[in-house]
Amino acid sequence: MIYYPYKYTDFLGACGMSKTTKRSLLYALGLLVLIAFAMWLRYASRYYFHSPAASYLRSAIYLFLFSVWCYSLWARIVQVQVRHYMLAISALMVLWILLRSIKFSIDNTDAERLLWYFYYFPMLFIPMLSVFVSQSLGKGEDFRLPRWTKLLYLPTLLLLLLVLTNDLHQQVFSFPSGILSDREYRYEVGFFFVLGWETLCAGFAFLSMVKNCRIPHSRRIRWLPLVPFALSLAYAYMYAKNVYWVWVLAGDMTVSQCLIFASILECCIQSGLIHSNLGYDELFEATSLPVQITDQAFCSKYVSAAMQGTLPQSKLRHIQQDTVYLDDDTLLKRHKLRRGWVFWKEDISALSQVQKKLELTRDELHDTGDVLAAENAQHARWLKLTEQNRLYDMMEAQIDRQIAMLWDLLAELQKTEDQNRARRLLGQVIIIGTYIKRRSNLIFVGAQRGAISVQELRLCLNESSENICVYGADCKAIVKGEDQLTLEQATQIYDLFEAVVETELESLRAMLISIDVGAQVEVSFCVSAAEPLCGLRAHFQGLEWEQDEDGLQYVTRKLERSRR
Repeated sequence: MIYYPYKYTDFLGACGMSKTTKRSLLYALGLLVLIAFAMWLRYASRYYFHSPAASYLRSAIYLFLFSVWCYSLWARIVQVQVRHYMLAISALMVLWILLRSIKFSIDNTDAERLLWYFYYFPMLFIPMLSVFVSQSLGKGEDFRLPRWTKLLYLPTLLLLLLVLTNDLHQQVFSFPSGILSDREYRYEVGFFFVLGWETLCAGFAFLSMVKNCRIPHSRRIRWLPLVPFALSLAYAYMYAKNVYWVWVLAGDMTVSQCLIFASILECCIQSGLIHSNLGYDELFEATSLPVQITDQAFCSKYVSAAMQGTLPQSKLRHIQQDTVYLDDDTLLKRHKLRRGWVFWKEDISALSQVQKKLELTRDELHDTGDVLAAENAQHARWLKLTEQNRLYDMMEAQIDRQIAMLWDLLAELQKTEDQNRARRLLGQVIIIGTYIKRRSNLIFVGAQRGAISVQELRLCLNESSENICVYGADCKAIVKGEDQLTLEQATQIYDLFEAVVETELESLRAMLISIDVGAQVEVSFCVSAAEPLCGLRAHFQGLEWEQDEDGLQYVTRKLERSRR
């Protein structure tokens, strides 16, 4: 027969267990071996050898176990608030066992009594902190306890103060013999308050844990946290009944209570009620994401199958940014953990294709934009020329009669030989030319600005008046106001002025123009000339004409400002 070496881990692997489950079972097995060894030391110290070294070794084992558990809580628990409370619980357990060990290793009545009183520091705070932990079960990583839970500190601190000051009032423990010692004492009413508060907090915490063991929206229950709770009830019953083997092996109530509390909380962690960073093996086997976790020295600890090989330590060490390009289609990202780094690959091939398409589209749009810009510039030039042509056509249509008159005057000027007549014709040409220039300018200004200022109209009338004076007639223009006029109002005023001048061009002796721009535009002419101006009423609506006995003619017209 041939025998093959077969390890326990091989058996676990054959059962289909993950690495995390194997590791947890091995840790649990080692823990049970140490606890069994400590229980055997308790038994042996009573029946085989009575050396205090056995008690010291047993205490050292429990201190080691709870210290390691405290460190593991710091490394495993994800939720910050729960981690703080559980670290406090584990630290109080270590303190409790340490106080018990010191108490039984010294021979001083006062010191033993004070250490005994200080037992109630962890005995009161562990149940209270368990309430805080139970309220956080199944909650998210950012969950915070409500503020009312802080009120639990008040009765806990008051009861602790009551115990620590027992020597003054003896309302928790009394000493019938008169000797203040824990060897002979009697419970008083204060003790029952302390015990009641401990029982209330522990019971509430356990009931909350049992309630959270039910999986939402199903009838299934997480049984793992209930197992140590059931064992604790059985232990309490057998301890109360003074079962011999229970007293011999597990008669240390301090250690027993600490182990029960720790086992319940650990089962909550293993069942997922308290969030931890366990289960990486199952996660990395099931995930399709390329992920790799390393320690602080960039040594690989976990690698998913989708990573397609472990990234080398030398390469990870030289990464200076949280995001780097592995190639055109892959990004390598990292994030700092408490005790290491997590790296993962991100496929950006789809984004790369979209980027390439966008770049092609950008080039096409750039070319199209150049064409459109040229077309727009050409269209703008065409619109500008069109507008200029429209304005020129408008000008030509409105001053067509004056242009014809100008050509006639120029033709007559070429034919005449009389210098006085030529001088007279030349003055008329200047007057008509000034009107053509200024009238065209009003059209351009009105098209650009949308309105004509009174100052612009004043310049037109002043220039025409000066040329009339050069022509040989007295002329004066008075324009009051500094407002804005519409193009139609300004041209009507200037056209009326030109109509009066053209009518009296041969016989004009003097003319006064008065324009008042207010709520209305009032235009008044006082003309000394031979030709009557009454015929202008047919061409200008609302025109009034009068003539006095001296032959002076008065022409007035009012324009409404509301038409602007």
